[in-house]
Parts: sequence; structure tokens; C-alpha cells
Amino acid sequence: MKRTTLTARLVATFGAGALVLSACGGGGGAPSGSASGETPEPTTGIIGGQEDCDNPVEGGTLTLADFSEARSLNPTQTIASAFAGGTALAAVYDVLVRYNPETQEFEPHLAEDVTSNEDFTEWTVTLRDGVTFSDGTPLNAQAVVDSANWYLTNRGFEAAVIGPHLAGIRAEGDNTVVFDLTTPWATFPALLGQGIGMIVAPAAISGPEFQPIGAGPFTLDRYAPQEELVLNARDGYWDDDPYLDQLRFVWLGNDDARFETLESEGADVTVLRDPGVVQEARDAGYSGYSTVQSLGNIIMVNNAEGRPGADPRVRQALALAVDPSVLNERVFGGVDIASKALFSDLSRWHAEDVEITPLDVEQARALVEEAKADGFDGTIRYLGNASPGGRDQALALQAMLENAGFTVETELLQSTADIIQRVFVSRDYDLSQAGLSITEEDPFQRLYSSFHSESLSSASGYANPEMDALITELQGTEGDERQDVLTRIEELFQETMPVVSLSPVTPFFPWQDDVHGVKPTVDGMLLFGDAWIGECS
Repeated sequence: MKRTTLTARLVATFGAGALVLSACGGGGGAPSGSASGETPEPTTGIIGGQEDCDNPVEGGTLTLADFSEARSLNPTQTIASAFAGGTALAAVYDVLVRYNPETQEFEPHLAEDVTSNEDFTEWTVTLRDGVTFSDGTPLNAQAVVDSANWYLTNRGFEAAVIGPHLAGIRAEGDNTVVFDLTTPWATFPALLGQGIGMIVAPAAISGPEFQPIGAGPFTLDRYAPQEELVLNARDGYWDDDPYLDQLRFVWLGNDDARFETLESEGADVTVLRDPGVVQEARDAGYSGYSTVQSLGNIIMVNNAEGRPGADPRVRQALALAVDPSVLNERVFGGVDIASKALFSDLSRWHAEDVEITPLDVEQARALVEEAKADGFDGTIRYLGNASPGGRDQALALQAMLENAGFTVETELLQSTADIIQRVFVSRDYDLSQAGLSITEEDPFQRLYSSFHSESLSSASGYANPEMDALITELQGTEGDERQDVLTRIEELFQETMPVVSLSPVTPFFPWQDDVHGVKPTVDGMLLFGDAWIGECS
């Protein structure tokens, strides 16, 4: 399998936000599946349920029309996210910890137990007895230590978040692994459900070429780039042998094609993010899994010195001038949920008492004039997508911002990869379409990577000591106290406006009525070890 570039990895994760949405979005009108055009009430969790049966059917192939191709089964090269091929990784390697959306807790999965000391600076993972990799070798503590260190050395995607806070990893006996941290981290188990928690076998990394050998329920059968990835069920899986014979991944380019394939029964499960298509699937009555990602559709603002966005007055003027509901109507036909909040009212972390930046064009003009009096020439450059939806968004934004006194120069690029390169790699932009996709499960990770001044992956260049302190406080906070910290983060976000929020997104993972046993986990990834296809008997 081919090595993916940094740009491709960023496209897979951040490109799954507004860039992809605007590439799919069209003009107004309700999708054909909705008579009223009204969005069904969004729900987080399993929708419609999965019928429990006493006699699961064994055999068969389950086809997932996936969002993005996993061009490598190397966890340091493919991001552990449902929108970047992470479900395929989880099928081969499993995860030490699973996020349970019903309990909203991280629970041991491949691990038997995960515990911390009192201040969350030491996390102990106890492994299950008798677990083996697909090559028959034992999954023991040293294998976990070696796999985790390999992941960090090779700069897996979460390494940029883990590395600054990790003092070391050590094995204590055959079944105990200890992670020593430099900073209290209450939600550290979230990481063990992602790339670093996908343990590769010693043989996978001992030779000149990486080999996809893990402890998951499936093994690699064949991979045809841009066509399909087929995994075979393995014998000796720790949680009993899978019911399925095979798990097949196909990639169809866009949400319309994926949903049409589901409806024609060419796929058993799929992944949808486009608001109109999500609504259509919900209106059609499909069961599945729904979640919320905050800051799913934003205007990324370059806060770096020398850019217009370095001036907080300019950033506030941008937010005051933009009406997300108008963008919503023009680009997505009124389907998605417009909101300038960091955490909208769809999120469990929504702060009800925080005043959200209103639409106030007069105040925006006044701030622009103040900035011009101090030397700002009024010109701001917007980088967008050349798709029909991207053009619609660019034209609407240009009209709003010029109404507030800005002079807007628009550049539209054909390739999402080129936009990602400009924004997230070279950072050569003033404003751009983007999505940060902050998960409900653990907001800390992407708040840190997006807004902490020490983050190496922040594309906005935002630096605020108060925000740094709040994000660090969140890192060490658990339970109900997290809401208090996130409320203060929302307040500071509205005050300093590092980016302009347009809406969250509500990804939906619909499946056919005869699909059972699918288990969602962190960042939308699905686990198929207990999945089966058939009618209840």
C-alpha cells in the first residue's frame, strides 16, 4: 500500500469538513426525501436501534461504502477517524478502549481495565490474558510499549497532541502498561481508542516494510486502490470469532453516490456528512448512528502577524458581518444548523448562558473603520472551493463582508488538496473555508490542536495565554466540571473569535434493516467484530 502524504492526511481529516460540504452542496430546495423540507430533530447515538436476536446468522460479506479510502493500513499513515479510513484500521488492529455513545464513557475494549492515579498523571492499562495477534504471537505489555513508541516515533496523527504531555511508557510484567504524563489528563483513555491504541504486532514493524498484523477481528485479503479493500474474518479473535466471513470497503466519491448505493442495496452501511443527504437518509427512516461535530463548517482566519486577522477588531468585524443562516440557505438549501457558537445547541457541551456574537453590520463597519484608521487597507483575501457550492459560499461571503466595509479578493481552487496545502501546510491565506470537526467524545484534543499556542498543527496561528490556560485546565478536568471549563472557553471564543463558526455538522452512519451488532466508537469509527447480516429468527 502507498504512503500517504501529509497533505493527503490533512485532506482526509480536515477536508471532511466544510471543504467537502461545499463541494457537495448545491442551491436551495429540500431533498426529495422530505415533503416539508424541515430537518428532523438531530439525535446523538443509535437511531432506530439494532434488533437483538438470540441466533445471529454466521457468514456473508458486509459492504461499507466508506467516506475515505484507507490507502494504507499503517496506523501512522492513515488517521484513526471514520472520515479518513479509520474504520478499516480498527477492524485489523482493534482498539484498547472504546467510546460507548450510550453511556458517553470510554470503556476498556481490547484492554481489560484502564485506571489512573489521583491527579491523572499516570494511567495504567491492564491487558486481557490470552490475546494474540493474527500471526499467533501474544499481545503482551512489551508489544504495547513497542507499538506505542513506534507510533510516536513515526509521528502518527495524534502524536502532536500526545508527545508534549508524555514522560514515558513502560511495561510492568506481561499484562500491565503504564503511561507516565507530564500534565494531568483526565480524558487520556480517548487516545487509547485512536491510533496509538491500535496495537501492531512485533512482526509488523520488524522488517524493512510494514506488515498489517494486528489483534483485531479481521485480516487483509486484498486491496485494489480506488476499487475495494477486502478483509477476512480471523480465527482466534479474543472476543470470539466474527460472524461475518468478510468485511468489504468501497469508495464512491460523494454522499449522493454513497446514499444511492445504500438505497439500491449495493452497500450495507455507509457514511454521510452532507446536510441534505443526511436529512434524506433520516427522512427515509434508516437506522444508524448519528453524532455531532462542532466547528464543522467555519471561516478559517489567519491570525498570524502581518495578516488582517492578527487584529482582533478585524476578526470581530468578520463575525458580526456574517449571517450563517443566509450561507446555509444558499449553499445547503437551509438543511444544516447555522450557528456562530463554538458548541451549538446540538452539542452536549452547549453553553446556554453565553451570549453568541450577533449579526450587526453597523458595528462591523465601525470596527473596520477603526482598523483602517490604524493602517489596515481594508483588503482581505478569501480562499475557497471552485465547486458550485463553494462559489455560492464565496459570493455570499463577499457580499456580506463588502457590505461591512471590507474589500474582498476571492481565489477559488479546483482541488480540495490544494486548499488544504495552502491553509494547513504553507498557511498562505487570509480567510478560507474549513472545518475543525471537534468531537463530542473528547473536545480537548482538537481544541488543543486548533487553538493552543504550542500546537504544531494550528492553521489559524491564534495565540492567547488565557485560552492556553483554559485548554490545559480542561485537559485535567473530568465529569460535570468539564462543562464549566468549556463554558469559559466558549466565552473567550466569542470575545476573541479565532475563527468564524458557521455551523456544526451531524454525520450519519445509516445501515440496512438486516444489519446487526455494529458498535460505534470514537470519531465515528465503527467496530464490526460482533456484526452480522440476516433476519432475526
